[in-house]
Amino acid sequence: MAFIQRSGQTTIIRSEKMPAVDIQIDPAFKYVGTTSFILYNLAHVEQHHFIVADAERHVERLLWFQFEGYLDNNERTYRYSGMETMMLNHLAFLHDGDIQNIDDDYAERPTSDSAHVVNFLKQNGYTLAGDTMFKRFVWLDSNLRNELMIIYSEDLRSSGFRLSDMSKEGPGAAEWEAILQALQERALSSFKIL
Repeated sequence: MAFIQRSGQTTIIRSEKMPAVDIQIDPAFKYVGTTSFILYNLAHVEQHHFIVADAERHVERLLWFQFEGYLDNNERTYRYSGMETMMLNHLAFLHDGDIQNIDDDYAERPTSDSAHVVNFLKQNGYTLAGDTMFKRFVWLDSNLRNELMIIYSEDLRSSGFRLSDMSKEGPGAAEWEAILQALQERALSSFKIL
């Protein structure tokens, strides 16, 4: 579906359909590679993984591109609720953001698409674990059968808070909107729809 093209310091993901798009990646991110699989026997998934890691190979920032489409064995469609729309160049994306603990999510959903990311990075010598905050962008085709999902995530410690701090009564709750806005700005600076 998509392929990586490099020229000097420039890295671009090129997709000829679903959607037809070129995406330029911030050169601060290292391309770890791609993987593809069938998710829950329902959809074909192709993932591309870009990271910024520390000296111990712990992932500090992740940029994950997922081209996904339902198989012919079902009539499902993608449905999202509570997400706003944003234009990135000529494409409309739904978007939201949240926090999570990678380890808890992996334990609850060990065959999910996000678990595949954890496994792929581990196979390549990197650790993706702990509390994270993420920004998600989703493009859908007109039939709602194919999507491009872009997820940007960071170690939550970079905000100065832990997951437990972000509960309703936690010390970070009042800061969340500002943290999320800054996260969105960093997410949007990590890639560019051409």
